[in-house]
Amino acid sequence: MPYAVVAEKLKTVPEYYMEEVSEFLDFLLFRKKESARNGLDEAIAEVERGEVEVFHTFDEFKAAMN
Repeated sequence: MPYAVVAEKLKTVPEYYMEEVSEFLDFLLFRKKESARNGLDEAIAEVERGEVEVFHTFDEFKAAMN
């Protein structure tokens, strides 16, 4: 959908809904940014946030699962 069509539709939205429309657009832009990340980007972010547990042996892993 061309931007001109969206701009015309925005002109028909009552003023009291504009804050909600703006917040929705912010949400869409956020989702676009988030979806641009691939699985590797997400895995790196998890490591950086300390969300990854490292086990040096399979026995360590089994013990942690119990």
